[in-house]
Amino acid sequence: MVSLEELLGVALKIEGSGYEFYTTLANRSTKNKELFKKLAEQERDHMKTFEKIVAQSKEKSGLQPLNEEAVGYLKIFAETSIFPEIEQDVPEDLEEALQVALDVEKDSVVFYEELAKYAPQKETIQKIVEEEKRHFKDILKMIEDLKHIS
Repeated sequence: MVSLEELLGVALKIEGSGYEFYTTLANRSTKNKELFKKLAEQERDHMKTFEKIVAQSKEKSGLQPLNEEAVGYLKIFAETSIFPEIEQDVPEDLEEALQVALDVEKDSVVFYEELAKYAPQKETIQKIVEEEKRHFKDILKMIEDLKHIS
């Protein structure tokens, strides 16, 4: 059985990797440095939020096992779609790195929207989903700007 704690652990890993990814881009970048720093800070804040959700869930009643059929695919989704993208080295080419970030943000939204169905803190997770959607839009704009420059 997959537990809520395991799914929240996946979310923590996604956010931790996102923080490292954007921090690397901020350190490499001149033009988009502040935006990458902001994205990294937001990913770190999301990590802290998920850590609080884990703590609150444990306090309330312990983390109950969830139906394997209902949520097992979520864990597999993260392992096959999100982690292969974020566990690789950050590409040197900015456009390629932004494309990786775009894919991860998109897949994170899907993961978190599903996670919110099972977590007691639905509103909190929904706020993270909205920020991830803003990240997606910001990154998409950067990609479009790069294409206009070249």
